[in-house]
Amino acid sequence: MFIKKIITLIILIILILNIQTTSQSKDGGNINNTQAKTIYIDDNNTNGPWDGTLNHPYKNINDGIQNATEGDTIYIFNGTYKENININKRLSLIGEGNTIIDGMYQDYVIHVISNNVVLKDLIIRNSGGYKGNTGILIKSDNNLVIECQIYRTRTGLKIQKGDGNEIKKSVFHTNAEAVKTVSSDKTNIEECVFYHNAYGFDIEHSNDIRIYDCYIHTNGIGVLLNDSANINVSKCAIYNNNDNEGGVMIFFCNNISVFNCNVEHNGFGFKIGDSRDVLISYTDIKNNTHVGLSIETKSENIVIENCNIRDNLRFGIQVYSNQLTIKNSNLEKNLFGLKVEKARCDARGNYWGSFLGPSLFEWKTRDRFFAKQGLIRFIPWRLKEITDAGSDWSIDHDRYPLLKNFTRFEQIKFHDTDSDNDGVPDWWEEKWGYNPNHWDNHANLDPDKDALNNIEECYTDQYGSNPYHKDIFLEIDWMESKNILESNKPSIESFKKTISDFAKQNITLHIDIDEEIPLCKTDSSYTKIRDLYWDYFLHNNLNNPRKGIYRYCIVCRYCPDLNFPFIGWDNLDFIVISADWLKQIKPFTKKEKLIVGATIHHLGHTLGLVADVYNGIDNTGTINPFSIQWWKYKNYKSSMNYFYKYNTFTYSDGKHGRGDFDDWSHLDFDFFKNSDFRFNKKVII
Repeated sequence: MFIKKIITLIILIILILNIQTTSQSKDGGNINNTQAKTIYIDDNNTNGPWDGTLNHPYKNINDGIQNATEGDTIYIFNGTYKENININKRLSLIGEGNTIIDGMYQDYVIHVISNNVVLKDLIIRNSGGYKGNTGILIKSDNNLVIECQIYRTRTGLKIQKGDGNEIKKSVFHTNAEAVKTVSSDKTNIEECVFYHNAYGFDIEHSNDIRIYDCYIHTNGIGVLLNDSANINVSKCAIYNNNDNEGGVMIFFCNNISVFNCNVEHNGFGFKIGDSRDVLISYTDIKNNTHVGLSIETKSENIVIENCNIRDNLRFGIQVYSNQLTIKNSNLEKNLFGLKVEKARCDARGNYWGSFLGPSLFEWKTRDRFFAKQGLIRFIPWRLKEITDAGSDWSIDHDRYPLLKNFTRFEQIKFHDTDSDNDGVPDWWEEKWGYNPNHWDNHANLDPDKDALNNIEECYTDQYGSNPYHKDIFLEIDWMESKNILESNKPSIESFKKTISDFAKQNITLHIDIDEEIPLCKTDSSYTKIRDLYWDYFLHNNLNNPRKGIYRYCIVCRYCPDLNFPFIGWDNLDFIVISADWLKQIKPFTKKEKLIVGATIHHLGHTLGLVADVYNGIDNTGTINPFSIQWWKYKNYKSSMNYFYKYNTFTYSDGKHGRGDFDDWSHLDFDFFKNSDFRFNKKVII
């Protein structure tokens, strides 16, 4: 014990000197640490005495803070500290390496009120699940968060009206949003990793933000920028995010720079709307499943320069009602290179995969472009590939070892008699042939391979589940329709054929048409939709037993897209349908058919039927009869085929001829609770 304390003291002195140097460099040397002392915290010191010394450390962090003065360091030994902490003086809180601060589902875990606070080497978890509940809440300036891990919160780290804050070398996972800034300026974020969050970044009403050398993957949306300006994103890996949304979303912003990044295998590499002065340069935009770059609604001065836009599964670039400049870039091996609709595009000086330039038709060696009520200027083009385009580095997939994703952090508990204490009550074990006096590892038993373990099957026994027969559970909530004659509430009768088709595959599809929820405004944002997931599915409870059992669907009037699968927290278990918008687009189709078609299509996505698995899935080209893509996949008679989406409410068995695909044998029941968007999951093109 004595040797451990001596070693700890030496390490601590080095850390303090390093942190003091960092703090001084941030504010010109105004911090005076000559009177600073170190206060020790150890939760193993249960009997006292407690005076904060190395020999008699405080048991609780709050005691250390209460007895500290400006500039002191609080050193916290390994352990789990169930506390909610207010830091109202200039302090440094340093963990030993496995120092866990558990917020016990309260409003925040750590609230930083003072300026120039340092948080280092801390593990922060379990904020509450309500809007505004936060792992670290910063409402001050010039603070440093470094080498921390933040997980299982509604918001991992929120900076509200704070300037000059820094986040470095930290890990964020399993949060509704990892980092959120609101009305905050001059934030610097470096060398952090973000995974399995609904959003990696949610930047709102903020300016002068720098995001550098971060890895951002398996999130719903990697980077979401709203109403912000002067944002610089450089040398970041933004990859394997939600294959229907995904990468970088930029709305109502100006002066945005993305430089030397790898934006790979998201649904959308970039989606830009109502923004101006956006420059994307020396960046690889490739392997995105829907669109490499989509520019929508009233955007100005969008420039793509020295980029590689290649191997995107559908569109390299699509532009609607805007102006775009693309120069000195490679557009090649996309299914469709460039689509312009009611827009103008200056695409001169680019390479299109061949010295012959772009094509008006589908060619394997040349990228196609086409304009609908728009104009594309493409002459002259480059005759050779531009060798200095794109990023100058590759993603290191082994750089950050992934920590466990705590899908079910607290196991479901029952109050009935459980004689063998194996987590499942006697009555259920007797019902399904288990011995109630013999301990079974029910948390890891899943005899029917439907991704519901026996504890979850016990919970859903009330809804008719069977541990020896595959079950899928779907909850549907709805908003009232704009047209009172066509409700947005689907009837269970409308799903009758689909339920029957699932039954033929020995799968029971349970659909719970649950409750009407308040209207969203017509300009509903991704954030508002995400909040509905927390309010009406999780009911703001991080331990809601339905999480990891049910998929959730909201039928709205209007939302950011016609319909899409979404990540509301940490995995792809959320479906959003814009029913009134769909009816507007397809006025001659009954609304109920549109709702059912969209629901079953996106239910397929939650079951792992994504664009990588088969090229007929989510292929926009199949919509147009007699096009090449339509001919290729016309026998793929599945809800996953856009051509059949709103009139075929089932999946294909692969027996309809050339171009068909067996959806049923490729269902991944575990996908909605352990979503993996890695490109190497591809089965067939």
